[in-house]
Amino acid sequence: MDSMMEIFYEEATSLINELKSAIQKYKDCKTYDKEFINNVFRIIHTMKADSTMMLLDTIAVPSRMFESLLVFFRNNKLDIEDRESFDNIIQKYVGYVSDDIERFAKGEQLEQMHKDLEENIKKYLGQLKEQYKDEIKNTSPEDIASAAQPKKRQVYYIASASTDTSTNTNKDKKEDTTKKPEPPKKMKLEENAGDAVVLIKQKDIDRIYKSIKHYNKFVNSIEERFNGDRRIEIRHRDLMMLKNIKCEMSDAVEHLTKSDFVAIAQKMEVVVDEMSASLKKPVKLVVRGQETLFDKSKREKISSALVHIVRNAVDHGIESMDVREQMGKAPVGIIRLSFKKKDDKLIITVEDDGAGIDKKAVLKSAEKNNILKKPAEEYTDEEIINLMYTSGVSTTEKPNDYSGRGVGMDVIHHNIVSLGGTINITSNYGYGTKVKLTL
Repeated sequence: MDSMMEIFYEEATSLINELKSAIQKYKDCKTYDKEFINNVFRIIHTMKADSTMMLLDTIAVPSRMFESLLVFFRNNKLDIEDRESFDNIIQKYVGYVSDDIERFAKGEQLEQMHKDLEENIKKYLGQLKEQYKDEIKNTSPEDIASAAQPKKRQVYYIASASTDTSTNTNKDKKEDTTKKPEPPKKMKLEENAGDAVVLIKQKDIDRIYKSIKHYNKFVNSIEERFNGDRRIEIRHRDLMMLKNIKCEMSDAVEHLTKSDFVAIAQKMEVVVDEMSASLKKPVKLVVRGQETLFDKSKREKISSALVHIVRNAVDHGIESMDVREQMGKAPVGIIRLSFKKKDDKLIITVEDDGAGIDKKAVLKSAEKNNILKKPAEEYTDEEIINLMYTSGVSTTEKPNDYSGRGVGMDVIHHNIVSLGGTINITSNYGYGTKVKLTL
């Protein structure tokens, strides 16, 4: 089974569960407030990014259209007062995407059935523009049209879980742009106490059965030697057999609950390769420690956070080749991604040699969105960095396919904090940025 497909299925299922929970939380409210809008926007934005990267346009297109509607409310700082119209759209979206995710899991053909959703969004947005014509700032008519146009891109070969997962990804193998990845045919799911979805391979279940079989055989051998209340002697080979069973069970549990970062590292390479080609910036991703093991239930949130961090590094961080040469830098930008364990903690770092964070731009965006609580000149560097975690804050004037919506850092912060982790960002303007995640 392709590990990239596993990660996407886990992420998409978890995002839909988050969306359902967000709706349920507001079931007794007359309107949807800004907190709800930002939360849903974060979910839809992540779903759009993941499905676009996987070339699943049947999910990416309605996600882009829905995002464009949410942009209207966010940009104009409006609550959603017409619950009936909005609920009709969000329920259609949830039902449509949920069905497609299940088809994906079964290996069935995904359906292009989002035309009614597209028409509903266009109609609803038209009504909103008329209703708030004296108050709205922007959301051009082209937003919806462009949202429905999927972009063509290269599809890179991704090693499946059954193949060699060495540290070097084969970038030279490319498939035709019209060929989409084959979804896994069979899946087994495990859900923890929260909303996390973990894929379990059949071979991992077989390991459990095998260790249980050996345990039962051991117990039967002891029972055969036991007669009434008479004591029996535990021989050395009995202890060795019990020790082997313990090792088997530990290994089975390890494979069942933990995974390495190989598939996630491959996913980040696809993100960098795609953006490098699209933005015409030569960028190289260097990965270390991807063999580090971690809890599978945390995989989708870590993966989602890393997508946004790496995208920011390529889009905002790495300069154009001309600018880099003028600054005396190597023409190829470098992004270093590392995973390691230290004192029972997982530490992930993403470091680039790009432009660094423009703190003046951060303050300008925060001021524009009425987020500043004191005069801009009184903010420390650390406080300015913290402003970036607020939804709507972006250093980019014009959004593109990868960033600029002011939601990326919000997603990163939300995901890592929800896992009990911390984020530390250090930046040297003109020379690069380092993001450190500790879990």
